[in-house]
Amino acid sequence: MRWLVLGFLVAVYVFETVVAILNQKHSRKPIPKNVIGVYDKKRYNKWLAYSLEGHRFNLIQQGFSLIVLFILLLGPFAILARWVSTWVTHAILQSLIFLGIYQTFMVCLGIPFGLYRTFSIEERYGFNRTTKTIFIRDAVVSYVVTLAVGGLLLGGIHALSLRFVDNLWMFAFVTWAILAVIMVLTVAFIGKWLMRLFNKFTPLPEGELRTRIEELGSALGFNVKAIFVMDASKRSTKSNAAFAGIGKTREVILFDTLLERMSDDEILAVLAHELGHAVHKDTWRLLARQIAVMALYAVGIGLILQTPGFFTAFGFPGVHFGFGFILFSILLEPISLLLGIPLNMLSRQDEYNADAFASEQTDARWMISALKALSRENLVNLNPHPLSVRLYYSHPPMSDRIGALL
Repeated sequence: MRWLVLGFLVAVYVFETVVAILNQKHSRKPIPKNVIGVYDKKRYNKWLAYSLEGHRFNLIQQGFSLIVLFILLLGPFAILARWVSTWVTHAILQSLIFLGIYQTFMVCLGIPFGLYRTFSIEERYGFNRTTKTIFIRDAVVSYVVTLAVGGLLLGGIHALSLRFVDNLWMFAFVTWAILAVIMVLTVAFIGKWLMRLFNKFTPLPEGELRTRIEELGSALGFNVKAIFVMDASKRSTKSNAAFAGIGKTREVILFDTLLERMSDDEILAVLAHELGHAVHKDTWRLLARQIAVMALYAVGIGLILQTPGFFTAFGFPGVHFGFGFILFSILLEPISLLLGIPLNMLSRQDEYNADAFASEQTDARWMISALKALSRENLVNLNPHPLSVRLYYSHPPMSDRIGALL
């Protein structure tokens, strides 16, 4: 069991490294004709340098995380569990303290990487607007929210595992049902609340753009009051738009950098794309797919908790929920990669449909121009490797999206 888990860790890292190298090499091939004009020579060289440096940095960070986790699995996890058991006797508290210490340790190790990425890489390529104060605040808020929300969730799952210790399927069903409810609440309410912990949201201001958006929203039955501008510029120059919520809670979120860098026609096309997701009920379908996958995950963690050999192989006297969750996250990696192939394929099709909807409601030329502007401003890889697209891309490559609109 021990070497099986360690083998999974190494195999996934090697596979993802190979895919990353293939993707990097493929990106240097001639750019597809329909996106040749996105970068001028200077901008292309900037993208290439940014891409190469980000690629190397990711490999270093992932390799470092692998080594740390490998070392922890070879003994320190079992030692930590024994220490915690001398502090408290309650099983759920033991698991939460164990996972809390592990999470705190990993967060601390990740801070130097986050600082370098933000204040060196992103800074040198003109993206960073984050101050050190904002960086520290974001890190602290993320840490506190993760411990609080994660503690409640994992404590509840641990309680269920104790309640249904001899009934795997009942444990899996109840766990899945509770997680499904939480996921619906997160999409509808909690996610938007969490976003507002980090950013300020203001209604789209009055003006010609708002008037045009109101007309489009009215034609599609969408409440324009639910369109907000997010102050993304205080952290980055990158532009984007997002759709949040379901049903009457739905909102369209436009980055203020999007308003700064795009024409009204382009912004209207981007907004129409997001409205297309609402009209096509894409959020509901995505949520349904995620809930279905969650059922598999509930069974998976139940199986791990009913297999003592997983724990004794790493020096534990028996089943330990906290360590079981870490094992689950390790064994989940290859499963997530495989599941990601069909799930990302469906997501990419949703994006094609939303693009087509935007071109029908506005003008295909506006949508194409908006896609090119997003690619240029965010230094997007215009020529990703097909394997990388199948594994990781929830959105089609820009050349494919533009090609579908021509």
